[in-house]
Amino acid sequence: MLAGLIASGGLLPAAAPRSLLPLPLAVSLVLECATGLLLAWRRDRPTLVASVVAGASLLTVQPALPFAMYSLAKRRAASPLRYGLYAAAVLSQFTMGAPVAGVMGSALLVGAPVWRGTVIRYRHARLEQLAERAERAEREALLIARRVRAEERAALAREMHDVVAHEVSLITLHAGALSVDPQESERARETGELIRVTGRRALAQLRQILDVLRDPETVESSFQPGPALRDLPQLLADSAEAGVPVDWAPWSARVTELEAGAPPLSPAVEHTVYRIVQEALTNIRKHSNGARATLGLGVDGEYLECEVTNPVTGLPGEAAGEGAGLGLRGLRERAALLGGTLDTGNRDGVFRLLLRLPVPPPAPNREQKTMRAEPAGEAQ
Repeated sequence: MLAGLIASGGLLPAAAPRSLLPLPLAVSLVLECATGLLLAWRRDRPTLVASVVAGASLLTVQPALPFAMYSLAKRRAASPLRYGLYAAAVLSQFTMGAPVAGVMGSALLVGAPVWRGTVIRYRHARLEQLAERAERAEREALLIARRVRAEERAALAREMHDVVAHEVSLITLHAGALSVDPQESERARETGELIRVTGRRALAQLRQILDVLRDPETVESSFQPGPALRDLPQLLADSAEAGVPVDWAPWSARVTELEAGAPPLSPAVEHTVYRIVQEALTNIRKHSNGARATLGLGVDGEYLECEVTNPVTGLPGEAAGEGAGLGLRGLRERAALLGGTLDTGNRDGVFRLLLRLPVPPPAPNREQKTMRAEPAGEAQ
């Protein structure tokens, strides 16, 4: 590049004949080489380099001048110093006694790089401005979306609190009164007590849901500290009390703890299994009155499998008309959130629900263990 710069000095002979330069030819060549080397710093120190090269142009022809002016215009905004350097670069030709045509050529040789550098600088500034605007608009849109979601969640929480929680509270109060009424039969009082306990448990879980709805930052806590596998025996006992007895499948294991070497399960997985079993038993009560369910639970390779089956009786339960048909869809969504699948189907008069959730691999050099369950048989 240095050789090219020196050779480009031939562009300026008309502007400043060597005989008119104030320095000897050898000194001029050395100065030209020095300023050419100085261009290596034109990106980091454009003002300094342009000042030195413009000053040197008062003494000798400077092929490096267009490059220095271009870098200055591209990297620095307009300022009195910059305009002064441009003027010095052009007017230096008068100090050498160059003709007017030579001065005009020097003005063009300096002005063209300056114009090009200025255009590029403004273009880069415009692109940065547009990128900043786009980023700011994206942030604002995200904030608006979050605010809208927060408002929707708050409105939903209010409705659930004002309507659902109120109605469940009334059910609990009436059931409590029924359970202590001496004029009622023993069976009626037991049923009232069961309704009261179930209602209070539903209210406690509803409060957890409302807390999640009001605080979007705690969405993940909806899995915690909810019911887990250790709570399944109680769920099955409640189901038997409600008219749907449950048998453990022969291949089930103890659900209350894991054998040594079995992969640990996250709270999210345990909570999801519990909720899906709960909803499956609810559907049986709704659509297969009097059916006896079978629950199977275990680990197969890298997946936890949970299977609930029941014969299709064709006799709907008392609550068959309730709901909006969104139960199975919600269960599939729960499974998908954890990377699992939920399959359902009716075959040979038996309805089958199979849940598969990924779990960590077992410990090395250990045989695959299955979760231990309560002794097989009916859940009382």
